[in-house]
Amino acid sequence: MNYKKLLFSIFILSLSGPAFSNPLRENCVAAPELPISDTNVVNVDNVRSLYRAVNNAAENTTIVVRPGTYRLTAPISITTDNLTVRGLDTRCDQVVLIGQGMDNQNHKGVRFGFWVNAKNTTIANLTIAEVYNHPIQINGDAESPRIYNVRMLNAGQQFVKSNPQPSGQGVNFGVVEYSVMAYTDGPPKTNHEGSGTGYTNGVDVHGGRAWRIRNNRFINFHTPDGSDHLWNAAILMWRGASDTVAEKNLFVNVDRAIAYGLGDRGGDHRGGVIRNNLIVMTPGLYSVTRRWAADAAILVWDSPGTLVLHNTIVTNRNTPFAIESRFNNAGVVIKNNLTDAPIVHSPNKIAREACKFTRLCRDYTLAFAKDNELEAEAAWFVDLKNGDLRLHEKALPFIRPVRLNQNAPLDYNDRQRKAKITPGAFQTDLPR
Repeated sequence: MNYKKLLFSIFILSLSGPAFSNPLRENCVAAPELPISDTNVVNVDNVRSLYRAVNNAAENTTIVVRPGTYRLTAPISITTDNLTVRGLDTRCDQVVLIGQGMDNQNHKGVRFGFWVNAKNTTIANLTIAEVYNHPIQINGDAESPRIYNVRMLNAGQQFVKSNPQPSGQGVNFGVVEYSVMAYTDGPPKTNHEGSGTGYTNGVDVHGGRAWRIRNNRFINFHTPDGSDHLWNAAILMWRGASDTVAEKNLFVNVDRAIAYGLGDRGGDHRGGVIRNNLIVMTPGLYSVTRRWAADAAILVWDSPGTLVLHNTIVTNRNTPFAIESRFNNAGVVIKNNLTDAPIVHSPNKIAREACKFTRLCRDYTLAFAKDNELEAEAAWFVDLKNGDLRLHEKALPFIRPVRLNQNAPLDYNDRQRKAKITPGAFQTDLPR
């Protein structure tokens, strides 16, 4: 791996200023300051002292990492409960932990950035880059992990991977917020340990309950045609997961944005909310062949009771659908979304393919037409090219107001929604 090239790329990104002056770049997200609550604080300024501090830490310790570049020689293994590892600065780009390369089979044991097997772990205010498997691996005996203001670049597999116990019981009450997961030059091109090419996700949780995934950015999760895995969800909650809240996230050029459930397993996911997310794809991202095989940006597949509210989705004709429910959709509510593609329920594969290739799609979208805007145009948005998906005032005459849903009282910017509201993630005042 070319460390100089990676460090130069990180340096250039750091010059772009706070709060994502260009939201399509891999800069840090502007995050509120995270105060240090522990009285036991250990400061480290080199990789050896970092490993030593983690290995010797007592409970209720905060390890503060000084600004710099730390080349990992092994995963950072956290087995102590109530431990925080955080950068000194409030930005995510001042502390950079670097592996041996996401495609480097000679990874020298650095398959993971953090290996978490403890309760109440917090990882904050830093960057993890070029790890062969997962920047953050969370194991079944962990509970209540918190990932805050962390930038993860170029992961060989999933960026945040949460595995269950042998019983299938997953890690509960995880929080991922104000973080960035991005590929600077596309997903990995090699087969990692037999998993196949293109095997990646952003947050992948098996069996976990009540996760909160909010205020994050997922960028360039688009695997090339010919990869073994073509349809990776940036957020994948499945195999018994439940009650997930995914809100106020931005997805740029991802093959799938959010999947609650992925197969007909008698409740692959249950409940939860998907609200106020922004999803945008570049025109022509998919080849013609890829588009015919695609499904939707948001999947609710065997996830009864899920609410999908006030998301803004611009597929630019890459995917045939914006949102798709499938299998058991009892209690699923899909309302107040702003999209440029149909929203469908496909009880089985035959019905889904018929909807994609024939006019029967009108039958499937009819139930959703009155509660969602399905024909958004590029000109409706303030600056679609640069990721500003607020509605332009000139679009308002074409927008049909929707009814307020009590499960989404605030918009993407935490503005209170009014009685007469616009669909999508941003509340825009409509003319009286």
